[in-house]
Amino acid sequence: MENDRRVKKIDGPTLVISADKTRNAILVQKSKLLAISGPLQGKEFMVDKNVYTIGSGPNNNLVLEDSTISRRHCEIQLGPEGYVIRDLGSTNGTVVQGVKVSEAYLNQSTEIQLGKTKVVFCPLKEAMEYTLSQNESFGRLLGKSVSMRRVFHVAETYAPTDATILIEGDTGTGKEVLAEEIHKHSTRKDKPFIVIDCASLAKELIESELFGHTKGSFTGANIDRTGAFEYADGGTVFLDEIGDLSGELQPKLLRVLEKKEIRKVGSNKLRNIDVRIISATNRKLESEVNAGRFREDLYFRLSVVNIDLAPLRNRKDDIPMLAKHFMKEFFGSDAMDQIADFEKTMEAFKTHDWPGNVRELRNLIEMASYNKQRPINLSSFLYLGKMKTTAENSRDLDSEMRPFKDAKGDLVEKFERDYISALLKRNDGNVSKASREAGIERAYLQRLIKRYDLKT
Repeated sequence: MENDRRVKKIDGPTLVISADKTRNAILVQKSKLLAISGPLQGKEFMVDKNVYTIGSGPNNNLVLEDSTISRRHCEIQLGPEGYVIRDLGSTNGTVVQGVKVSEAYLNQSTEIQLGKTKVVFCPLKEAMEYTLSQNESFGRLLGKSVSMRRVFHVAETYAPTDATILIEGDTGTGKEVLAEEIHKHSTRKDKPFIVIDCASLAKELIESELFGHTKGSFTGANIDRTGAFEYADGGTVFLDEIGDLSGELQPKLLRVLEKKEIRKVGSNKLRNIDVRIISATNRKLESEVNAGRFREDLYFRLSVVNIDLAPLRNRKDDIPMLAKHFMKEFFGSDAMDQIADFEKTMEAFKTHDWPGNVRELRNLIEMASYNKQRPINLSSFLYLGKMKTTAENSRDLDSEMRPFKDAKGDLVEKFERDYISALLKRNDGNVSKASREAGIERAYLQRLIKRYDLKT
């Protein structure tokens, strides 16, 4: 094994040692933090976890008893290219080499100032393993990048267990798909997989949606209702956009996690349940904890296992594989024969930032498939709608000559109408699916549909 290793210095981050033959792990130098000033001066702390948290809260790996330190202040995360320190929305910030940062790679002797404490990051001679999956897929998720193979490794490891999992990532990265695949790879696969979108449900209805209600418990409760947790008994409940869960419901969810029991709205009777909880968010819940919007004890209960789905802009090596998959889905088995200059197209795709992530890539290829021209230039669809005609430019000039409020109102109305129309078409008129994709509340989407008299 020793002879199979090669040492590679990545530009910027920590020293990484990769093992060529196994190809299922990256070996990274173990590290420690040495306190050089402050109350802990002279003490050393081993960074011995893939995610090492620092803060004033008692559940951190390094606890700093300092009133200027947030409960979840920052974290040091081991990634494909070494160690990264990331501020978690702290009140007073994380300072690296004299500069306040949101995140930064750590090198030998990097100085970090946290409140009254200054520490130095020190890589050691021993190696720490960053394990990857040997597979380039996990169910419907695809990727050969290091970040995705890490996701697959964690999913493969914990899917067969009953561990509670928190999935974090930008909108469109595939959080719900990953949650469903984890369920399918678990011993609960033959039981229900129930999805609850915490962002799209009205606050006054979400407790009933989760736990059920009894007849007469509130206005409109004409019959007893079975909630998601009871219906999913033996299976999995997926709580999407968990960061939007109201403060009054958070302790009730915590009780479900701790006691494995629920109580319907309007009832005093407790019912035991057997469910696995997987949750997802496009927010950083540590920041929500620091801001007092999310309970710290609930966060730790939800994130027994934490999976971070990288945005597509950070794993562009996966684009050709994903593109071929979607091309086959929408163009058929002979998709490559229908596409003009695939390699050139991929070069263009890799210059795009993909703010909509994998969902944006899939939507682009689906849109292109409706074009009758063959062979088709996929890269041209990156800019579709961004080039203006002479008539459009003329209308823009007219807008500039009208009162600001009127011109803005017309533009917003056109955007909303066009956006909602396309959104409903992509989701076959399913309002719940459409609201989840758009990241807006279902009730608000329904008001827009009614306002513009759109068909569902």
